[in-house]
Amino acid sequence: MKIVKGVAFVRSKSLQEGQTGASLVLGLVFKSSRGAGLTTEYSARLWENPEKVASVVRVGGLVVAEGQEYAYNGETQLRLSRVEPLNATEEEVRSFVPKGTADAEEGMGRLRTYMESLGDPLLRQFGLNMLDDPEIRIRFPSAPAAKKNHHATLGGLLDHTLEILEMGSRVAPVLSLNRDLLLLGLFLHDIGKCWEISSAPGFGYTDEGRLVGHMLLGCEKTTQIARRIKGFPERTLRILHHFILSHHGEFEYGSPVLPATPEAMAVHLLDNLSGQVNAMRQVRSQEGDQWGYEKNRGAYIWKNGSDPSSWDQTAIGGGDRKVFDP
Repeated sequence: MKIVKGVAFVRSKSLQEGQTGASLVLGLVFKSSRGAGLTTEYSARLWENPEKVASVVRVGGLVVAEGQEYAYNGETQLRLSRVEPLNATEEEVRSFVPKGTADAEEGMGRLRTYMESLGDPLLRQFGLNMLDDPEIRIRFPSAPAAKKNHHATLGGLLDHTLEILEMGSRVAPVLSLNRDLLLLGLFLHDIGKCWEISSAPGFGYTDEGRLVGHMLLGCEKTTQIARRIKGFPERTLRILHHFILSHHGEFEYGSPVLPATPEAMAVHLLDNLSGQVNAMRQVRSQEGDQWGYEKNRGAYIWKNGSDPSSWDQTAIGGGDRKVFDP
């Protein structure tokens, strides 16, 4: 295993007791050599003087770290030999925060185009009012879609939402779905992330996020916007709530209710598709060999699987193992 050393961002910190004594466990983010804007994250462990080091290392700051890679439970981790805090400027810290792909102004403009395309006047008004809400205008363009699993970047929520809106717009006529409801559900499903997860370096959960979570926060904002529209039907509001409350799809994944309409099921599946593919892309961008471990699903990802030009081109029967008889 190789030695890793350099400046890293401290995403998380905890002291843990084990059979061999106490250790300091850090979530460290290094800038990747694979390209600008890419990062590599490690779960890193220090056994030497863990309490002393923990007292001077802070979450959201930078450290100089050195350690050796090792494999544990299918994941590449770091056994640290050195951790020293750095005095860093806010700009230096932010340089370690991954950023989404969509330009904020252009991306929010695309969102408005989707809402303007809704055929139902009431739903169109609701969508545009949501976009014009002062909190949404400030928070939505920079909000991460997750703390670490998928689209965990500044602007990740915007990237994720635009992906699924594009998919929803295309799939609605194929499956004879109500396009207006589907697109509005896709826009709203994760809107509570604006308040659940901080966009500050480290993407920590807010107090609101820990106390009630993004589903309730999204329902609260949806109700607030609906009440500003005179005569907004209560049943329509409940349908919008349903998109938010059912989008995880299963009780075991945190949905208090299961999808009860075809459009709600489509919101769940498109959301999941975007998230799962993005998580695989994250693994593909990491340094190392051709295989990477995607911890959320507990699966190995073949990084070259989308690039046929990189595959072994030995003809059938020409390799060491004969797949078919000659």
